[in-house]
Amino acid sequence: MQKKYKDLKKLKNANSICLIAHIDPDVDALSSLVLMKDFIKEKFNKHADIFAECETLQDSYLPILDDAILNPEIREYDAAIIIDCPNVERLGKYAELYKKAKIKGVIDHHATNNLNPEIKFVEIVSSTCEILYSIFNEYNYKLNKKISSRLYSGLITDTNNFSVGAMTKTSFELASACIKYINPHDYYNYFFLNSTLKSKRAFALSIDNSKTYEGGRIIISHISKSEADNLEFDQDDYTSISNQLAGTQGCELMCFIYPKSDSYYVSMRAREPYDVAQIAKKHGGGGHVGAAAYLSSANTKTIESAILKEFKLELNSKKEGERKSIF
Repeated sequence: MQKKYKDLKKLKNANSICLIAHIDPDVDALSSLVLMKDFIKEKFNKHADIFAECETLQDSYLPILDDAILNPEIREYDAAIIIDCPNVERLGKYAELYKKAKIKGVIDHHATNNLNPEIKFVEIVSSTCEILYSIFNEYNYKLNKKISSRLYSGLITDTNNFSVGAMTKTSFELASACIKYINPHDYYNYFFLNSTLKSKRAFALSIDNSKTYEGGRIIISHISKSEADNLEFDQDDYTSISNQLAGTQGCELMCFIYPKSDSYYVSMRAREPYDVAQIAKKHGGGGHVGAAAYLSSANTKTIESAILKEFKLELNSKKEGERKSIF
């Protein structure tokens, strides 16, 4: 039987390996970095350094790292594998590590991925952790509590607890395999029922700033840099707002704009049959059909105007009858 992930064995020819995720890694990206680092050590007896550009890592993410060191001292690498990232630009300052490597690879689940290295596993599934689960099965890499905790964390956060994303049969097989070692309620509580009062104030402000269009089918909201500065919000406070706004009854396309460093982060959500991934791609971002984002240096008024035009075009491109009934 032909092995789907046999090209990973090319890493045996590398004396030095690095794994690089996107700027400001989320749970799926960070979990995948640590998982692949340990897998490479176990199966190929090779050490891999892990990198992801970020100003600070959220406190809630630190247990994922365990004893792994994120962003060690840079050196030259024979092999570089991009993890959970659709393009080189999103690697930030670590893009050069990938460009200089003799052996290049990518493991990713974004539909907007435009990379074509010699080691390539791009699958439109729930999460990069789901791809790793398939890799582990092929290489007979057995699950334990540590592996399961990271796989499950990446799965439920990237799908917003199985509510968005390109879920497959394997998504639920992964969940089933993991709960032999972990309690799923612990992870739901940790990632979804652990918000601060500050985050709730941020959500309240996003409601005050929201506007609806097309009879409520479109919602666009923002938090400005001055509002964020005055209320001392952290990046953590924005994590769940997009999903909460998108969950509004009748909403089919949602955009939430908030400050990120010197720019604005434009976070979008869509319900079937609509697609925000291609909108993000036009602006140098990426993501999935139902959840995508990009960075913009424009002001909130300009961004909102542009997004509204894009959303109206997206609504008009799909017929009402194309929307599926679940009953």
